[in-house]
Amino acid sequence: MKINLRFNLCGFLIMTFIFGSYTSSFSEENERITAEVDGRPKKYDVIETKRYEIVEVEDSPITPDALKSIAEQAVADAEKDAVAHLNRTLWFSTGCFFPLIGPIFSQRYQPFMPTARVLGKSPQYIAFYYDAYKVKTKKLQFNWALSGCLIGAPIEAYLFTLLYRATRD
Repeated sequence: MKINLRFNLCGFLIMTFIFGSYTSSFSEENERITAEVDGRPKKYDVIETKRYEIVEVEDSPITPDALKSIAEQAVADAEKDAVAHLNRTLWFSTGCFFPLIGPIFSQRYQPFMPTARVLGKSPQYIAFYYDAYKVKTKKLQFNWALSGCLIGAPIEAYLFTLLYRATRD
């Protein structure tokens, strides 16, 4: 039984590291290029997905001060929502029952974004919100999984010691 559990845990770790890098992310890498069309410079975003897409970008009428206030508001809203939506019991239990895997998995797991909170908001607000939400959620997930790991690892070590002594006698 101990060997089967070890093989399952090793298999889970290997599968996580193999397929974990292929999970989709909410932020996409893009490149901004400027091209001249009809004698006027136009800005385009080249978005890297499974196929390349070129999207024309309008210059933002938002001033830097307004953008700073939008960023501050978006970050504050995202952090408040991340704290409210986090399932603390799930991440504590994950860290408690899987002491080594739980904190690692909490960093690899991409949280789902609450899209209803950003409906009708500006693209700048949405970008700041999603980035801040993801960072805050991952930090909270890791902290709760690590707390569970610090509580669960000694308990599991003690139980395995008892099990080992019981099988030796």
